[in-house]
Amino acid sequence: MKILVTCAHGTGTGPIMKNKVELVLQEFGIPFEKIDYCAIVKAKDIAEQYDIIFCATSFASLFKNAAATGTTVISMRNILSLEEIRLRLRNAGLAPDATGMD
Repeated sequence: MKILVTCAHGTGTGPIMKNKVELVLQEFGIPFEKIDYCAIVKAKDIAEQYDIIFCATSFASLFKNAAATGTTVISMRNILSLEEIRLRLRNAGLAPDATGMD
């Protein structure tokens, strides 16, 4: 699974968000091939190369084409929240629910 994390500029928040997403994926035992991060401008052009995209809610509509080809777009209100990453992965059916049952 290839994952893209994107934010406005891709320099400050991007690496932090990448690390948090990776931490939660490992916590849930979700396998992944790689996690990249970049600015939203670049992300729009490369989105279809990824299985999952994490972005702020305000950017989610920019990935309609990628979503139409099967990319899972996970939009977040607080892109640095571990709990929200957990919740969004559960809502996308990629992680066990809060009770530990699939």
